[in-house]
Amino acid sequence: MGASLAQKVGPIFGGFYVAIGVIGFAVTGFTGFTQNTPDELLGFSVNPFHNVVHIGIGAFLLIMCLQKNAAAAEGAVMGVGLFYIVAFVIGVTAPDNLTIISMSGAGDLENFNHIVNGVALLAIGLLSTGATASQAKRRGLA
Repeated sequence: MGASLAQKVGPIFGGFYVAIGVIGFAVTGFTGFTQNTPDELLGFSVNPFHNVVHIGIGAFLLIMCLQKNAAAAEGAVMGVGLFYIVAFVIGVTAPDNLTIISMSGAGDLENFNHIVNGVALLAIGLLSTGATASQAKRRGLA
């Protein structure tokens, strides 16, 4: 059986998040770690802590999705998708709780980023899970 959709797409998202986190440090430096700073990367508010979060999420996706275990990749992709959806809900309903990652209100562009990434990753994980289950049934494994 070939790589699942999550195993193919997850590393792309993971690599992107790691790259954004690393590039973010070129913008923010390492000071004001959790402060709500005016620093922006491509129009998105960032601070050093936000960069670390992106690197951590990206590394997690890379580690989980580059394994030979489709279920691990699918779970990781869906988990990160749900994490971003929760971040969106918090960002819209209680924006003052996300100043630690330099978000400055319900209208912050980062909220849009969170919901788009969250829904995309959740959908990829669910589609991948369905395809994996279907392949297992065809092979008489489920």
